[in-house]
Amino acid sequence: MEPLKNLLNIYEDKEKVLRMFLPESSTKHLDEYEYIYDLDTLFLNDKIVFIKKSTGEIYKKGTIIKITHDKITIKNGMNISLPKSEYYIFRYLRKTKSKKNNRRYYEELLKSLG
Repeated sequence: MEPLKNLLNIYEDKEKVLRMFLPESSTKHLDEYEYIYDLDTLFLNDKIVFIKKSTGEIYKKGTIIKITHDKITIKNGMNISLPKSEYYIFRYLRKTKSKKNNRRYYEELLKSLG
């Protein structure tokens, strides 16, 4: 069950709608995160938050270590695979450039292969 599904279909700015209607217990932790509508823009090492579509509560936080067609595996002390379709996914907005961050490399590689 996804209570916000019809509402999200109406509006173009889905992140604004989610921030307005998700419980405050979830939104207060999302200040430095952006909602990811197009899951193809996620890459390894991105820090993400999974919010359950049925409850609106934060379920897990972690760093992406594997992405498949229907699941994302994150590391958060232990490795856990979660289905993409059951969660709203928010990505951490990085403020500093880290040598461990290969995001730009993955984006350029994807462009060259596509």
